Amino acid sequence: MDKRMSIDEVVEAIPSGATVAIGGSSISRKPMALVRALARSDKRDLTVIVDVGGPDVDLLLGTGRVRRVIYAFVGFEVLGLAPHFRRARQQNLAEFEEWTEYTVMAGLDATIKRVPFMPTHATLGTDVLKVNRSFKEMQDPFGGETLVAVPALAPDVALIHVNYADVQGNGVILGDGHVDVLCAKAAQATYMSCERILSSAELQRFGRDVQILRVYSKGVVEIPWGAHPTGCAPDYRTDLRHLEDYLKAAQSEEGWRRYESEFVDVDHRQYLANHGGPEELVSRLKV
Repeated sequence: MDKRMSIDEVVEAIPSGATVAIGGSSISRKPMALVRALARSDKRDLTVIVDVGGPDVDLLLGTGRVRRVIYAFVGFEVLGLAPHFRRARQQNLAEFEEWTEYTVMAGLDATIKRVPFMPTHATLGTDVLKVNRSFKEMQDPFGGETLVAVPALAPDVALIHVNYADVQGNGVILGDGHVDVLCAKAAQATYMSCERILSSAELQRFGRDVQILRVYSKGVVEIPWGAHPTGCAPDYRTDLRHLEDYLKAAQSEEGWRRYESEFVDVDHRQYLANHGGPEELVSRLKV
């Protein structure tokens, strides 16, 4: 079955009000081309689930697409805080649920296992139980031990970026898979962007690196540089220069409008052209 789609077709398949899980981690292998397309769409009131968020969550908040965020962390690593996330958090412009990295994984795993919650020792003795009322202390019915019940997280859609894929929807992730496999398995519909589509025979050469199986994916989009400005190891590094420009632009309304015009409200081909083209990115970011 040929599952190739366009960026616009993926966005069209995501309704307003959907719960969207986003793969990658912080400034690493985020499906940014898909996120930018979602940011410039008319979709509204999204719930975003991330383990470790970065420019993906920040951009969607900055363009007014998000109603609720379920997260363990959102930031720009060595570059500092996420400006739109911070502003929205401080001014109560959206709803925020603070989880931990493990509990996000446990919530997704509960959906995969088709149970309403996952019991864990995580968060016991911490203030997470004070700030997140979704978690409930419970007693082990067999031994009486105190545990925490983490509710299932059930995304309508998962968006992930992989190094390579085939037309059937198998995906290769080289290096750390982060929570992408959990997102893909838990979501009702998973859409992948990839650096390059290969034949199924070529893909099988990657063995265990074929981390996303076709039974979990609904569509695949070939988008070279689709994770930019986040990195996609080993293909290219994180574009710290672009992220610094992003953070500077977000300091003022005028600067942000200019950024949106140049890097959000354009298709992916123009986005690359506005960086000087793929050749310029290769010269700066190829490992």
